Parts: sequence; structure tokens; C-alpha cells
Amino acid sequence: MNTKNIAKWSLMVTVTLLLTACHDMLLNPEPESVLPSGRAFNTSKDMNLGVLGIYNSLQAKVQKDYLLMEMTSDNMFAEYYATEPGLIEVEYLEVSTENNIINNFWKTTYAGIARANAVLSNIDNPIDYSGNEKNQYSGEAKFLRALFYFDLVRIFGDVPLVTELMTVEQAEQTARTPRDQVLDFIVADLVAAEENLPAPANIVAGRASKAAAAALLSRVYVYLEEWENAQTYLEKVLNDYHYSLVPNFRHLFSLETETNSEAIYSVTFIQGTNGHALSTTFAPLQGVYGIVPNGTRVGRPSWDLNKLYEEGDQRKAVTISDYQLPANAKPGDEPIWYPYVNKYMVPHQANNSGLDIPILRLGEAILLYAETLYKLNQSDEALTQLNRIRERAFGNADHNYTAADFHNEESFMDLLLMERRLELAFENHRWFDLVRTGRFTTELTEFEGEYNPGTGKAEIERLTVEPYMQFFPIPWEQIQLAAPGVLTQNDGYN
Repeated sequence: MNTKNIAKWSLMVTVTLLLTACHDMLLNPEPESVLPSGRAFNTSKDMNLGVLGIYNSLQAKVQKDYLLMEMTSDNMFAEYYATEPGLIEVEYLEVSTENNIINNFWKTTYAGIARANAVLSNIDNPIDYSGNEKNQYSGEAKFLRALFYFDLVRIFGDVPLVTELMTVEQAEQTARTPRDQVLDFIVADLVAAEENLPAPANIVAGRASKAAAAALLSRVYVYLEEWENAQTYLEKVLNDYHYSLVPNFRHLFSLETETNSEAIYSVTFIQGTNGHALSTTFAPLQGVYGIVPNGTRVGRPSWDLNKLYEEGDQRKAVTISDYQLPANAKPGDEPIWYPYVNKYMVPHQANNSGLDIPILRLGEAILLYAETLYKLNQSDEALTQLNRIRERAFGNADHNYTAADFHNEESFMDLLLMERRLELAFENHRWFDLVRTGRFTTELTEFEGEYNPGTGKAEIERLTVEPYMQFFPIPWEQIQLAAPGVLTQNDGYN
């Protein structure tokens, strides 16, 4: 199977393993399959299709993650006329319980969890597994379930922890589980996944490996501030496998080089077969010459982020294009000032991009390692790791940080978070970084949104940010679908 076949198979799974989106089926899935009902999950082929169905749920989810993970931060602002329902609420953190974006996020994420639970509940059924297939399928399901739950718990706090198939009546009585317990479950799933999954060299791109499980687990441990555990798993990723930083940052976001030495786990797509809409979402309305005929420009990069890139930083041009040449440009036309997110701009059909979306890559793991080492009082080595990213960005050591650039933990974290912001912009980390470090209530109060080159000034985005906003409200639809009083609301929301 080549590196893109998982995307092709995932398209097939939308037909062969379709789950409905209603509340009871979300928590208690019964696959509707073209296979005879008595054979569902009875063979290793059935289990493989089931696993691919989980990946398919992830494909649906990642195209919209930016709405809650980037648009809520100081990296982006929404277009004033944006057609995404509920977007302006989300941008200004004035999110109602009936917001369509949070409800869709909840449903899409639990759909993936339901598919993982269906696989794991039936993993012992087949008797025709060969080699390590059973362990692999179990590991993949647990890795993906952990990934879904980690996003849920960071977005909503306490969430229902559903780990097996349920009756409708059981689902209606399922309350929220304390966040700490959910995080413990995530850790257990990832430890088991890391034990069972194949090494990266023994599995095709687009499917999870031991390295992917270790990398995600290290991210969880950083979130938990369990620094020794984070160090253990980060060193597995950095030392036990053969990942290396690609010299050219553009190669991380190019169709020709999307499978590269830095990619630990990416969600795969194929234009024309199973493409995604994200590339079009970030494109200007009139498209981009040679890239896409039109766009929807739901969100644009903030000037607050744009101006942070120093001259010579190769990440800038890859991440943000300051000028647009429309798709219908004529010879001699000049580009116009119109900054847009360029990171996912590859030639594609509208709403059908074949560029893989990275979830885990070496650059982020190195930055997590730098943070972890500093927290473990290894500041010199932390600086070395931070400068690995700087040297790749500039192509030399002329812009490296020195010990004189930080004097205490706060100033080191200033550098670390800025470097994460520059390196990982629009990869769905910024909101979580601000929340986990307790900075969102100050950083988001005021920042520069759209810049006007004619006046030399930027429009100031002003938000009223309260601590309770670290979590979004539980969707009202989900509260109504549960039995009365079972699904409670987060503090601060009515």
C-alpha cells in the first residue's frame, strides 16, 4: 500500500462504515455496512476498514480545528462578512451554548471516538489476523481515541468519558467525567498504543506508529507539567527513530515533499479523491494565480503575528503571503497588498486540496523538548534545542539566542512561546499554548488585527477575556439530548 492509499481507503469507509450523527449513535455506534450484518467486524479485513473509518473521522475534524484553536488566538481574525455560522462569537470569545461551531466540534470528535470504541469492542472477534495486525489495529484505535479526547478535554474541560458501546438509555445517563480522570485515560491509551504500534519504518505514512504515540504522549505530559515523563518520551522520539529537520521549511507544506524526514504523523488527503477544504478556506475570494480559482477567506493572519517574523526568517513567506495575485490576473498585473495564510497554499481544485495536514512533526517535538529541559533546570541544553529551530529558520546561527536573552523562567518562556508561534502558526497550537501557560487573559485582551499599509496602522482587536473562558461551553443541543440534569454546563455560561 503506497503512502496515499489510506486517504483512498478512508473515502471507501464513508460508504462501508457510515455512522449517523445523532446523539445516541454518537455514543453507541452500530456500523451500517455493505457487508452482511452478521459479518461486520468478523475478519481482519473488517477490522482494517473499521480502523480506516476512525481516520476518516479525523479527516473530517482537522479541516475545522482552526476555528477553535487558531481563530480564538492572536494569530488570526475573521472576515467581517464570514459565512461560517457562529464565527464572530468564537473570535471574540463570546461563545453561546448554542454556537454551531462548538456543537459540530463535539459531534465530529465523538463520532471518531465512537468508531474507535467499535473497533476496540470487537478486536477479539476475527481469527484470521496475520503477524502483528491485531496489535496494530488496537494501537491505532487507542492512539486516535486519545487524540480525540485530548482535544475535547482541552476545549471543554470535563467531558463524558465513553470507552465502550452503550445502549441509548446508558448514553442518555452518561455524565461528564472530571478532566484529570480523562487525562489519565488518555495517557493509558497512548502508553498501550506505543507498545502495540509498529515502528515508523514498518507502517505506511498516514497511519500511526510508535513514534506518533510517543510524540503525542510527550505533548500530553507537557500539558500536565510532568516534565520527567515528557523528557522520557521526547527522547524516544528524538533518539530512537531517524527523524531530522528538513533544511527548507517550504518542504513541510509541499505536495512533492509532504512525506519527509520531519513528519511524525500527518492526516493524508488526495485531491479529486478525498481532498480537504482548508487550502481554499484560507485563500482570498478571487483566488491565487496558479493555486486556486477562488477562495472563501474565512480568516486571515493578524498583523500581531505578521510583524513578529524577522527579515531572513524563511518561515515567514511559507506561513503568510503579504501580496495576492488574483487567479484571473493578466500579464503585467501587479500583486495587491492582501495578507493571507499561505501555509496550505498548493495548487488545488477549490475545496479539494491534496496537501497532508501535519499533526505531529519533529519541529514541535524539539520545542517541547526545549521547554521540558528548561523546566528540569537544564537551561544550556534547552537553549541548544531552541536554537536548532532558529538555525533552520534562518539557515545559519547568526540569529541564535544566547543565555543573555533570558534572565528567568518568564523571559525564557517568552522566547519559547514566540518561537512556537512563529514555527507552528496555523497548525492549531496557539490557543492551547496561551491557555496552558495562563497567558490568554493578558495576551488576548488587545492585539493588532488587520494592517493598513496606506495609514501604517493596524486595527486593534479588543477582547474581554475572563479566566473561565479557558474552556468553551458544553453545547446546548448535547445537554438537551441527555437525560435532564445529567450533562452540566461549564462555569460562566448560561
